[in-house]
Amino acid sequence: MKVAILILFVLFSVNAFTQSNEYIVKNNGDTVTGEVKILAKQIKVIRTPADTVILNSEDVRLFVRKNTAKIVLRLILYGYTDNIDEIQSTSYRNPVYDTTILLTSIISGEKLNLFSGKDKRKVVYFFVQRQEDAAPIQLLYSIGGDMPEKASWGHPYQYVNYITHHRIFESQLRDMTSDCEYITEGYLKMLDYRFESSLKKFIVRYNKKCK
Repeated sequence: MKVAILILFVLFSVNAFTQSNEYIVKNNGDTVTGEVKILAKQIKVIRTPADTVILNSEDVRLFVRKNTAKIVLRLILYGYTDNIDEIQSTSYRNPVYDTTILLTSIISGEKLNLFSGKDKRKVVYFFVQRQEDAAPIQLLYSIGGDMPEKASWGHPYQYVNYITHHRIFESQLRDMTSDCEYITEGYLKMLDYRFESSLKKFIVRYNKKCK
C-alpha cells in the first residue's frame, strides 16, 4: 500500500510540473518548461522534482507565465532609494547590483520603446531601447547628496545635509531624441522619473511626432 501511494505521489508531482504554465525562451529559441526561479545570475527551471535545469541568465531571452512574456535582462543595475532618512545616513551609498531582472513592456514596436522592472527591494526602474540597441538601456536616476557622476554609485555620499535629484535620465533621453525638433527642453524638464505616466507620455509623443 505504501509503495502504491508513493507511486501515485510521484506521478502526481510529475504531472503537475509537466502542466506548468511557466517557461523560458533561450537566446537560440529553445524553450524549457517548468517552475522558473529567477536568481541573481542564473535561472533555475524545475521540470520535475528530479529534473532541474540551471542556465546562465544571459543565455535566456524571455520568461513566460500564463501567456505573459517578460524580457530577461542580465546587467549591472545602478540602484537608488527615495527614503530620505536612509539617504541622510552618513554611511548611505547607492547600491550597484550584478543581477538579473524581468522587464515588463510598456511601449514596444516603436522607434523608442519603454520598459519597467523591479530590483530585489521592489524599487521600480525604467529602461528604453531604440531599434539599433541590442538590449534595453537603464535610465539613471538618484536622490541624494553630491553624486553627479555614474562612477560615484556604490560609494558613500560626501555631503548629505541636502537632497539633490540627479536626473541623469534627462541627459540620456536628450541624446536619444536629439533628432526631433518636437522634443524641447521644456518637455525634458517636465519629466518625472517617479511616475511611469510621465515617461510614457514623453515617449509616445516622440514616437508620434518624430518618425
